[in-house]
Amino acid sequence: MADAPVLGLLGEFGTADALLDAAKRARAEGYEKLDAFSPYPVEGMAETLAIGDQRIGWLAVIGGATGIAATLLLQDFVNRDYPLDAGGRPLIALPAFFVVDFEIMILFAVTFAIIGMLWMNRLPRLHHPLFGTPRFSLASDDRFFLYIAADDAKFDAEDTRGFLGALGAWTIEAVRA
Repeated sequence: MADAPVLGLLGEFGTADALLDAAKRARAEGYEKLDAFSPYPVEGMAETLAIGDQRIGWLAVIGGATGIAATLLLQDFVNRDYPLDAGGRPLIALPAFFVVDFEIMILFAVTFAIIGMLWMNRLPRLHHPLFGTPRFSLASDDRFFLYIAADDAKFDAEDTRGFLGALGAWTIEAVRA
């Protein structure tokens, strides 16, 4: 296992403020492929890590539009194929279609968003090499971790290890494949 390629370095910090400060300094230093792990959400971490992906919202909009269009086309097809003249109502009565259209629109929007989220997060992934590091299980208890990926343009194993040490990391572990 010691000869497995290094995927990144994981620095452990004691407080949320120390983690946020370390992430800001790493971003300012030029590291781009960062990730942070903590037992609870840290205010300002999403902005620091530049997490601003809006694709899932757009997938929900596309899903909703697809759902309502498919439902309207189906209702139009059925009404033209088997026309019922009941009470002098028009053949295509949009107010009568509204409830079903709305329900299917919501169903498609949620389905597109969930499938898109799973696809973008590359899930289900039952194991990640981070889980194999000895101290990472503390991320769900009381520790805070900053991960710098090895495929970052600025990553150098020794320089990055020294940088994490200078940030005040308690421990620094190599994450191996």
